[in-house]
Amino acid sequence: MPPACTRDSPVVAPGETLGISAPDALCNPGHGEDALVRVELVDARQQVLPTRLAPMSDAGSFAIGLRVPAGTTPGAYGIAGMPDRLDSCGDTGRNNRLGSAGTGIEGSAQARASWAMPRVGFRVAK
Repeated sequence: MPPACTRDSPVVAPGETLGISAPDALCNPGHGEDALVRVELVDARQQVLPTRLAPMSDAGSFAIGLRVPAGTTPGAYGIAGMPDRLDSCGDTGRNNRLGSAGTGIEGSAQARASWAMPRVGFRVAK
């Protein structure tokens, strides 16, 4: 599993920015120097609200600010971060996109492996 993201505050007001970050993965995923992370803000019905792409290190760490839309209804929400168009370490302890024999392609052209996306909760309050 990729490291779960963390948020800088458990509560944020509509229109404010929530700081979101994650440490390096423990499995040396080898995402590459141009890797991006997709960070999603999700409501209680699992509907994705804003999504933001941001730079991510080769080892998977990132830190960004995600603005909570001004009209967001107070309540419980979640955030998640995942490599954009790249495999994660999954449960193998290594990057599944490196050294894929028989595909004829290498790198980020591979499809992402399936894994459960960890979410971190927070509240929107006025």
